[in-house]
Amino acid sequence: MTNKPKRYSLFVDALICNVFNILVLMFLWVIIDSIDLFNPFDDVLEDFDYTDLYYSKFKSSQLPTDTNIYIVNIGNLNRMELAMMINTLQRFEPKIIGIDAVFNEKRGPEDLFLRQALTQYDNIVLGVFGKYNKKGATGIIKHHPFFGEHPIGHLEFITPNGTTREFEKYIEFNDTVVNHFTLEIMKKYDSTAYLSIAERKGQVELINYRGGQVPFISFNYEEISDSNQYLSLIKDKIVLLGYMGQYANAPFDTEDSHFTPLKTSDEIYPDAKGIEIHAHVLSMILRGDYITKMPEWLNYILALVIVQLFLMFSIYLYVHKSKYFDFITKPSQFITIAIVLWGTFMAFKNFHIKFDMVPTALALILSLEVLYLYEEGLELLKINTYITQNLKFDKHGKKSKKKKKPIANSNNGISNTGANDSPTNRV
Repeated sequence: MTNKPKRYSLFVDALICNVFNILVLMFLWVIIDSIDLFNPFDDVLEDFDYTDLYYSKFKSSQLPTDTNIYIVNIGNLNRMELAMMINTLQRFEPKIIGIDAVFNEKRGPEDLFLRQALTQYDNIVLGVFGKYNKKGATGIIKHHPFFGEHPIGHLEFITPNGTTREFEKYIEFNDTVVNHFTLEIMKKYDSTAYLSIAERKGQVELINYRGGQVPFISFNYEEISDSNQYLSLIKDKIVLLGYMGQYANAPFDTEDSHFTPLKTSDEIYPDAKGIEIHAHVLSMILRGDYITKMPEWLNYILALVIVQLFLMFSIYLYVHKSKYFDFITKPSQFITIAIVLWGTFMAFKNFHIKFDMVPTALALILSLEVLYLYEEGLELLKINTYITQNLKFDKHGKKSKKKKKPIANSNNGISNTGANDSPTNRV
C-alpha cells in the first residue's frame, strides 16, 4: 500500500504571509512615527487623501454659483462700523445673518450700537469657540450677555494634519450640546435640511466642497451701502459675515486661513478663509450631498482580503510557473494597486462613498518582498509547505527540485525488456 503524498494549503501559506506582511507594515509605521528624521514623511502620509485629487482636478469647474449663500468681508471694522453694516444688510431683508465672530467682552460706547443692531431683529446667529482638553470639549467662549441672547454655534473645524476636511456637527460638555455654526444657521433657515444632517449617524461629518470657478458671491465691506443694487440678491437668503482679509484680494493674509482640498495658492499659502468653508458646509447641507465614510475596520478587512487574494495568486505562480513568476507578478502588483485606487476613486466620484485604501496599497507594495522573505525563511528552517513542496533539502541544507518518481511499466510483474532479450534465450 503506497502512502498518499501530503497535501499543503495554498490559502494557509498566503494567510501566514499576509499576517507577516501586516506585522512588517506595523513595525515600519512605528519606526516612521517615532523617529524625528522621518517626521516630514510621516506628515505627508497622515495628510494624504486621494479625495484631494478629485476636488482639485476632476470636480467640474463649470458648476453654477450657489445663490442661496452670500459672504460679506468684515475686515478689521470696529464695532460701530460693524453695527452700521448689519443695519444696512437688514434693510435688504436676508433671512439669516450668521456672524463668524465672538464678542466676549465689552469695549466701550460703540458696544451700544452693536447691541442695538444685534437685538433689533431675530435672524442673527452668532459664533462661539469651544474650550477643549485631551478628553474633548469642556465649555465654550461665547459673547457677552450685554449683546443679548441669540442662537449660537461653535466655529471650529477638524484640521489635525493641516487640511480641513471634517467638522463636528456638535460638541457636548456638562450635559450641554452646542451645534456647529452651520447647523444652527440651517436650523433657522430650512428645518428639513437641518434634520437631514442632524439625523445622520456620527458626530463628525466630511465636507463635500462645492466646485465651480465662483462657488459663492462675496462683498467687501466698502460695498455694503443702500445704493448697491446688487444687495437685493440677498433677500430671503443666508448672509455670512466673517473675516476675508483686511482688504480685497490680499493673498498673503493668513489670518483665519485654512488649507482645503480645492486648490492651494501658487505661493503655498492656505487657500480658504473660515467663513468660506462655512459656506461650503451650508451648500452641502442644502444640496443634501453628503459623503459616507466607511468605518476603519471595514477598510482593514478589505485590505486583508485583497492582499490575501493577490498572495494566493503569486504563490501559485511561484510554485507552478516559477519561470514566469517575476514577469507576471510585478506588472500584476502594479495593476492591482491601480485597480484598487481607481475603484475607490470612482466610488467617491459617483456615489460619494469614501474608502481608505492607503493601507491596502501599502500592503500590496510590500507583499512580494515579504513573500520572498517568507520563502527564504521556510528554506532556511527546512519547512515543507505549499511554497516549498517541490524542493528537497540534503543534509547540508542545499535545495534542489524534487524529481518525480518514474512509473514502472509492468505486466503481471514480468518486466518487458524489449530489445535487451538475447537471441539465445529465444525458443
